[in-house]
This record gives sequence, C-alpha cells and structure tokens, in this order.
Amino acid sequence: MKRFEFKRLRTRIPALIVLLGCFTVIAATADYSQMSVRASTSHVTNKKTIVLDAGHGGADSGAVGINGELEKNINLAIVRDLSDMLTLSGFNVVLTRDSDISIHDEGVKGTREQKVSDMKNRLDIINNYGDCLFLSIHQNKFTEPEYFGAQIFYTANNPDNRMIAQIMQDNFKTIQPGNDRQIKQEGDELYLFKNTKIPAVLIECGFLSNPDDAANLSDAAYQRKVAYTIYNGILTYLTSKPVDDAGRTEISTSSIPENSGDITSSGQ
Repeated sequence: MKRFEFKRLRTRIPALIVLLGCFTVIAATADYSQMSVRASTSHVTNKKTIVLDAGHGGADSGAVGINGELEKNINLAIVRDLSDMLTLSGFNVVLTRDSDISIHDEGVKGTREQKVSDMKNRLDIINNYGDCLFLSIHQNKFTEPEYFGAQIFYTANNPDNRMIAQIMQDNFKTIQPGNDRQIKQEGDELYLFKNTKIPAVLIECGFLSNPDDAANLSDAAYQRKVAYTIYNGILTYLTSKPVDDAGRTEISTSSIPENSGDITSSGQ
C-alpha cells in the first residue's frame, strides 16, 4: 500500500479480571521466535469476534519491497500468525482472505473492476459482524528509503478508533527503536473504514522502501513479533473496556451505513 505517511455498565475492574481469566500469554524468547499463546481451559464463552484483513492479494501485489518482497505475502503471513494467537486465546477470528487470492466475484473482468468487487466483498464480510473489532494489515512505501516504522490510521466513524490506534502505535514503538511516527486520522480515503461503524484501524507495519524494515518484515520471526505486538494491543484495548452482566466486553458500535458508496480509494 503506497502512502506517506450492549446496555448497563458494570465497574471497569471486572474487565481486566474476566479477560485475563480467558487467556494466558506466554512469550518464551526475546526474539519472539518461540512465542506460545494458549487459551485457558475455562471462561472462553462469549468470544469476541476479530475480523482480520490481509491487504491486497492475487494479481494485486500491493507495494514491492526494495528487496523484491511483495506486500500481499507479508500481510498474509502476519495475519495468519495473529489469527493463530487470537484463536488459541478463545477469540472468534474471521479472515477476509486466507490465501493469495483476490475475493472479487467470479466472472468480473478488468483490474479495476476486480479491485472494486474485491473491496465490496471485504466490506460485506466486515459488516456481517456487528459486535467485532476490525484490523487491516498493510505495509508502507515511499520514494525515499530513509523513512521507516509502523504507523496506524483510523477514522472518526467510531469513538474507540483513536484509542485503538494510539495503543497500537505505542506498542510498535517498543519493537521499533527510533520510530517517532504519529497516528493519523483519515477522512473518506479508506473505503473499508469509511463504510463501517465498528472499531477499526489500518496498521502499516513498516516501510518496504526502507532496507532495514524490508529485511525485517520479510523474516518469519519478525513477522511473528509484529503479530504478537498487535495481539497485545488488542488485549490492552479490550481490557480497558467495561463488561456487561453476561461477562462480555462492551465496545462501541453503530449501525452500518445503508449506502456503502463508491470506492474512492483502491490503495487498501
């Protein structure tokens, strides 16, 4: 992706207790190469749904790294690792794609038409789950190689979006020394985010135009490290939210727009 840049509330104390009772995370090595994430054998009812989007796919490779690596493959690798962690922790995980494909309708011809169909189908998947969290994984690229580090994008469509973005940005700074990038609010540029009201952020994990970022993001161990960083961000967000009488984490939701509009940005 080329860029530059439910309701009666309880107290907030049970939120942390309930969620920590639902899953245990064990990080074994400093380089994250042998991370183990497992679910507790109890308290795994009322699973939160997390929708994960690996940007691009199929003929749409996304950005091409300075080392020749394709964004679409890196996105999918990180999403698969993150999906495994979340699933083992008792979450219901939905992927917009789980292989190197475009999910455009069968029979659609033409690159732009396939992209439009693909994006609309991704939006349909997201909007099938009203009470969920949506994360779209991408990689950045710019003409100059010195720019590096993750950056998180969000819209004002949901009141939780800015908080999620800041949590994720802060987490990435712990694994990317010197990353001083700031979260960025978008308007109508991001089609999937413009047309949904659920909590959602777009995560650019680094710059494929930067030699160090490109090398790291092409490495399976670092991809797991990125996935674990995002995983921890999800837990931080959810443990900051109150729970309802049934023990479910409460997140802000709004009705889905009746008209999803036209696709004005194809970079996602």
